[in-house]
Amino acid sequence: MILAVAAVAAELADLPGEALGIGAVAAGARLARILATRRPEAVVLVGSAGAYPGGPAVGTACRVRRVGLADGAAALGRAYVPRPPAPIACDRELLADLDLPWADALTVGAVTTDPTLAAALARGWQLEHLEAWGAALACREAGVPFAAVLGVANLVGPTAHEEWRANRALAEAVAREAVAALLS
Repeated sequence: MILAVAAVAAELADLPGEALGIGAVAAGARLARILATRRPEAVVLVGSAGAYPGGPAVGTACRVRRVGLADGAAALGRAYVPRPPAPIACDRELLADLDLPWADALTVGAVTTDPTLAAALARGWQLEHLEAWGAALACREAGVPFAAVLGVANLVGPTAHEEWRANRALAEAVAREAVAALLS
């Protein structure tokens, strides 16, 4: 069984799955518990994301190739992380049959609204998402294949929140539609 997960139930809508909570820590902790009790064969995260400059267009869905974790203060050189965690590769075979572009998703602690920070975080990443790395880590630790399909709701930057509010339903729907096809 492939288990669909999302940050909140609204992202799943009528897609069967589990809500994990908002943020990497909540998502990772909740998914670790779910993995221990339900023991799915694989996990697919579905949700909305922001696109860094030059990333995919709003309203499109992407298969995620890898997920990373970043701290905004460290990205700006105002702090440092002693041992930054390595990106986690997603299981590409799970999503091989989907006709969507590939993108790399960076998990951050909060939606980025500062253009300078967005530019610093964007190096090597196309998408910003709040839960992907925590979910991927839980799956890696449990030995469960992980993949993600994210719909782009906004551009990362000063208008991110307003754009997300305006476009989240479309972004969630295109991601959910792709995952529904995968689960059928």
